[in-house]
Amino acid sequence: MKYKQILIPILYIVLFGFFTATKVHAESYNLSVSPPLLRVHILPGKAITQVYTIGNSDIADQTLVASIVPFSQADDNGNPVLNPQTTAPWLGYFSLANSEIKLNEPFTIRAGATEQLVLSLTVPPDASLGEIYATLMISTYTNSIDQNLEGTALKATIGSNLLITISSEAYPDTVLKIIDFNPTEGSFLKIGNIYFADSITAMKFSALVSNEGKFTADTKGVFRVTKGTDNPVFLDGILPLNVISKSQRILVNTNGAPFEFTPTLSQIGNHQISLEIKTENSNATSTIEVFFFPLKLSLGLLLTIIIISLIVKTSGKSTIVPLDNNK
Repeated sequence: MKYKQILIPILYIVLFGFFTATKVHAESYNLSVSPPLLRVHILPGKAITQVYTIGNSDIADQTLVASIVPFSQADDNGNPVLNPQTTAPWLGYFSLANSEIKLNEPFTIRAGATEQLVLSLTVPPDASLGEIYATLMISTYTNSIDQNLEGTALKATIGSNLLITISSEAYPDTVLKIIDFNPTEGSFLKIGNIYFADSITAMKFSALVSNEGKFTADTKGVFRVTKGTDNPVFLDGILPLNVISKSQRILVNTNGAPFEFTPTLSQIGNHQISLEIKTENSNATSTIEVFFFPLKLSLGLLLTIIIISLIVKTSGKSTIVPLDNNK
């Protein structure tokens, strides 16, 4: 009786919540920005402009605001870590050359239409040499409250990343380092500094590149498999990616997938598997030693020999049956 007094009110509360919950109204946006990335090398005292096309493929007009948001960090996939409240002294270098559209002020794009934003960058002669990392952020904007709206209003944001190098040199010094280069999939065993791997099983590899310099660098290079000092037995390109200063990024092949090598049964022995990145003024290389041998075939052959030996030993034993003298 005591339990019923507790459970019945709880049941009423749950049922009341189900039947009185308000409906959720989802709102979609269909915005685009082109180009999605701008990388520029500029001299102090110079100016450039870049035209961006903002598209509104939605069925309704959209009021937007364009702003420049600085960033200094990115994740291992190159996505910037943004904080709209961040400020930087070089924000004044940027402006919009449009006659009716300004940064941080709302403007409207009609349904199914596009609008061009002319972004201007003017670097003063006394500007500090280094990198400017920012995102041209385009966000939906509203300055009124819908009295009939129940729930939370959604806000859409798109952006184009800006990687600006301010330098008087055509190719400023870059410092790249390949780290955490290791096999991740396959049949292998590590003993010391050498990996012993099956010669008929595909191996996948992962690696990170660290930019320890002051300027953005590219990951142009090659994934190479060689045997001894002979010619390479396998080559695959490294996808060119931008690595901002003081950050790390995952290296992938030209298809955007992890590096993979599938040996053949004839490829037995010691192999060098390396990643090589070359820039205009620096190189980065990392190599691991892999000894390929028919591991699975050897284990299968050994198991077969053991089974045959057991069968032979068992069948070779003579069975002695005692005679019954009473018969």
